[in-house]
Amino acid sequence: MATNPEAIAQLIAEATAAGFRDDLLAKGQARAMVWRDGVVPSEAPQFSTMLTYDLLSYAYSLMNQGLRLLDQQAEFSAARSAFEHAASAIEAATARGRVTNDRDFHRLMAGACYHLARYAARAFSLLNEGLNEANLSVPERAVALLMLRDLMTLETLLREERDTASEDAMIAHLAGEFAGDAPALDDNEDESADEPLLQVVDRALSDNFTAALAIALLAFERGDEALIGSAIERLKTGLSSAAELNMVPSWWCHRLTIHLLDDLWSSSFHVRLPKASDDGAAVDWVAYRELFIASLLRRGRSEIDMWPSQIEAATRALDLDDNMVISLPTSAGKTRVAELCILACLAAGRRVVFVTPLRALSAQTEVTLQRTFQPLGKTVSSLYGAIGVSEVDEDFLRESDIIVATPEKLDFALRNDPDLLDTVGLVVLDEGHMIGLTEREVRYEVQIQRLLRRSDAKTRRIVCLSAILPDGDQLQDFTAWLTGDQDDGLIKMDWRPTRLRYGEVEWRGDHAKLEISVGAEKPFVPRFLTASLPKGRKTRFFPCDQRELCIATAWTMVADKHSVLIFCPQRRSVEPFAKAIVDLAKRGSIVPVLDHDPAVLDNAIAIGTEWLGVDSPVLACLRLGVAIHHGALPTPYRKEVERLLRDGILRVTVSSPTLAQGLNLSATTLVFHGLKRGSEPIDIAEFRNVVGRAGRAYVDVEGLVLMPMFDRLTSRRAEWKEMVDSAKGKEMESGLLRLLLSLMGRIVRKTKAKSMATVLEYLAGVTAWDFPILPTESSDVNDQERGRWSGYLTTLDTALLSMLGDQEVPDDQIEAMLDDVLTSSLWTRRLQHRKPAVQQLLKTGLVARAKFIWGRTTAAQRRGYFLAGVGLATGEALDGDAAELNELLVRANSTILVDDAEEAIAAVTAFAKKVFAIAPFVPDDLPDDWPAILKAWLEGRALAPLAAGREDEVLKFVEQALVYKLPWAMEAVRVRGLAHGDLLEGGFLMEDVELGVAVGAVETGTLNISAAMLMQAGFSSRLAAISAVSQTQADFTTTSELRAWLREDAVASGRNNPDWPTTASHGLWLQFIENMAPERRRTWASTSHEIDVEWDGVGPPVGTALRFVDAGDETLVYAADFSRLGRLDEPLNSGRLGLALASVGWLGDTVDVRYLGPGDLLRG
Repeated sequence: MATNPEAIAQLIAEATAAGFRDDLLAKGQARAMVWRDGVVPSEAPQFSTMLTYDLLSYAYSLMNQGLRLLDQQAEFSAARSAFEHAASAIEAATARGRVTNDRDFHRLMAGACYHLARYAARAFSLLNEGLNEANLSVPERAVALLMLRDLMTLETLLREERDTASEDAMIAHLAGEFAGDAPALDDNEDESADEPLLQVVDRALSDNFTAALAIALLAFERGDEALIGSAIERLKTGLSSAAELNMVPSWWCHRLTIHLLDDLWSSSFHVRLPKASDDGAAVDWVAYRELFIASLLRRGRSEIDMWPSQIEAATRALDLDDNMVISLPTSAGKTRVAELCILACLAAGRRVVFVTPLRALSAQTEVTLQRTFQPLGKTVSSLYGAIGVSEVDEDFLRESDIIVATPEKLDFALRNDPDLLDTVGLVVLDEGHMIGLTEREVRYEVQIQRLLRRSDAKTRRIVCLSAILPDGDQLQDFTAWLTGDQDDGLIKMDWRPTRLRYGEVEWRGDHAKLEISVGAEKPFVPRFLTASLPKGRKTRFFPCDQRELCIATAWTMVADKHSVLIFCPQRRSVEPFAKAIVDLAKRGSIVPVLDHDPAVLDNAIAIGTEWLGVDSPVLACLRLGVAIHHGALPTPYRKEVERLLRDGILRVTVSSPTLAQGLNLSATTLVFHGLKRGSEPIDIAEFRNVVGRAGRAYVDVEGLVLMPMFDRLTSRRAEWKEMVDSAKGKEMESGLLRLLLSLMGRIVRKTKAKSMATVLEYLAGVTAWDFPILPTESSDVNDQERGRWSGYLTTLDTALLSMLGDQEVPDDQIEAMLDDVLTSSLWTRRLQHRKPAVQQLLKTGLVARAKFIWGRTTAAQRRGYFLAGVGLATGEALDGDAAELNELLVRANSTILVDDAEEAIAAVTAFAKKVFAIAPFVPDDLPDDWPAILKAWLEGRALAPLAAGREDEVLKFVEQALVYKLPWAMEAVRVRGLAHGDLLEGGFLMEDVELGVAVGAVETGTLNISAAMLMQAGFSSRLAAISAVSQTQADFTTTSELRAWLREDAVASGRNNPDWPTTASHGLWLQFIENMAPERRRTWASTSHEIDVEWDGVGPPVGTALRFVDAGDETLVYAADFSRLGRLDEPLNSGRLGLALASVGWLGDTVDVRYLGPGDLLRG
């Protein structure tokens, strides 16, 4: 037998290699995918009757080898590989198998092995279900609770066990046993433990084990390494005794727990988070670190350790000058890494900007960060709306500790007030891979370059998060760009907390076959689902098409206790799913999947009814337990649905491509409706990002990704295989470079240029930037290319004006200034990979287009275009209509201020008619009755009656045109007019009049300024906001006045009035006021207390670590191992939320307590 670490590691490598023992592990996992209660479907592949025995033998052998390496403190990576494979083998042998007496013990061993392999979330998922009924001893149950991070239940179990297992009790039992009249110590005692001495020894081992675990628990509360060492020593004593007495289950439990505690401690926040900053810049780090760790430990599921994917970044979190690009798979813990960097920034007294690509993701991120940082007394604010800066936004930008915003919202704010970033010490770029050829991606690239070129850039840290970055020189250049050429700027791992499996659901006329890939194995369920005839249909069976097959697949997986996410590559496919689901439910073909009290849906239904109408299929789906999610749904409604998904209320979700842009929706099983958008396959990077949503940490051990195939089986299967097999990452070429490649490439083809001189001569002509017509193209292709050319020019112009438009740049300095602003840019870095002739061509084109713009504009015009965030063509169109647009904008604002609703609506409508004809403010789809929709919107009326039967069309118009494009146009006109110093009728300057209220009215859907401000501050219900303001006759126009209004008796008392501001919206109101004005008593702090104690006997030495237990009207004092020591003279508040760190005081009869919590330690 191998004894040295290298030989053991070699044995493990051989045993974990693909194909070992005729693919034993893959066969076991394949069987586990299809069997139920130990039975494989009759038509499915059959497996050896010895497979379970072989898997368990393999697993325990591997486990033993891994433990031998840990005993020798060597070859840790090999040991973790052994544990992972051992856990997988035991899981395969027991999951969905027959119930046996030892199944629960095997599951516990699998959980421990996953934990030692650094897959704590898999251990949790494996053990979470059925623990209360599990056939486990007290020590085994205690270890399971530790892995489930249920520390409060664990503490109760350990204390109760210690209270009933005293030495006197065991002696009395033993004496009584020999006398023949002792009661059983445990009704569930194993039948083999029927000899009195062995019973007592087993109980003594259990008592020693629980004492050791109690000490370890206190170590994690206090961050005390000595206590962990003490706990492990006690376990080693128990291990030796169990070995001598040949008590095999107890021996395994002790041995695994020793290493589990050691490994858990080494991964804990106490160990991994730096204890102090080297340069002292983060002055509050020690205090914030302590409160952060304590608040995470006191969560319902305690968070005490880090995943392997987070450890390297965590050790660097405190270096405020350390820019990082974090590339981790979806669900691998990127947000926690960001939180650690945020904590360090806040500790240095600076603020944070968190940039997300979607408004929906901003709302989700805001909730996540509030949960972490509100206990520290920090404010987290998401900026309302898509663009522009309201007074509420300005207050948030200047005052909030953490600001969450989209790139567009932040970009507009910084163009008009660059000083907003002066006190910001960290910018987090979530889903930071948003680099590409679209206008939005190019804007993002230029925005980041402007951030990096600010004079104060070195005072501000940048942390970029992404799940789909490529390998190779594109990633190297991207990382070097963002980190300023740091040698170690990139942290990249492929680790993820759950496994991924891929499968196909193939329709075969009257049934579907499910086939799953597990290594080389292809287990299948021949009749995964069968056709049925829904009520009311004569011949059309269910499922009858690709959509219905996806629905049938989802409901079949839900019946197997999965949560399911159906992904639609096209948004327009989502609402037809809603209608189909409602129809099939009415016909009885599918059943509701909501297994919670329907009251949990009240907030979402209240908002949804307001926007969508009571009969909306989206709401009908919600009542069935199905979330319909896409970007055109109202933001307030999406936020509520996302909350329900986070809380695990909804088991089926149908989602649009917003999922691919980082929205954090996950499920056990991901079902693809298709793989194409129109006629083009979705990008492989998008596929990878979406696939990462399969498998929820702390819920699932593995995620399943399925492709139903109702028809076109051959082509669908080929497309699926190509997607699954592709290893390609996100295209990260500079979007600016790709723009110039496309534009200059077409010019070269037009001119048939053989030299640079020919190109230069062409670019000097007056028609150089007219669309180059190529005689070889058909008219259809020509039309497509013309549109693309126009779009690319607009994007390029916007980029050039974004880089240079805020400066006075003489014509002869354009090239030099472009070189300067693009120094070390992604454009410059990627350009170096091109041939010299191509580099010259692209640089020439960039400079030529800049000179073209300069030749047609003045400095004031360019400044206006820069502030508005528009290109040359848009700017010139705004210039041409400036007089009329200015007057309409002024009239809209002035009439709102004097409550002249009719005139205000007329002015906004006239303004919209003008700008809806100017790109990029042109809505994608303009309903024929859009003025009526706009009127209803501004009047604060519910949209549901107008939207009946065409909800998608109306909601898309509101979300895109009214909430985004029209406010952008208003802001563009405003800042352009201010930059020009435009005069109005009567000789007034635009800066002399109020121009900010009309934008808020259009964004929020009300002409009431106070109601608009209430919504901008975060209240989700439009109708209820109007009602609240009307009921109280409120008239606030600033954030400070809003806060004062919230404190008025009539409003403050609404907290306890279930009908305030309306019955349906009361829950939303409570959420809002808590976020807007969190109660100070909930802010955590470190406070010191000295409390008198009455010892049961002689008090322990000064400084001894203690713990408190609430027992009725008393607070008892215990030692670290749960030995009772005494009671406090004055009991503590039994409902305290924080963490009490206690030790014996210097006076001997007092206890020193340092309380980390929200000021609720003491009663009263």
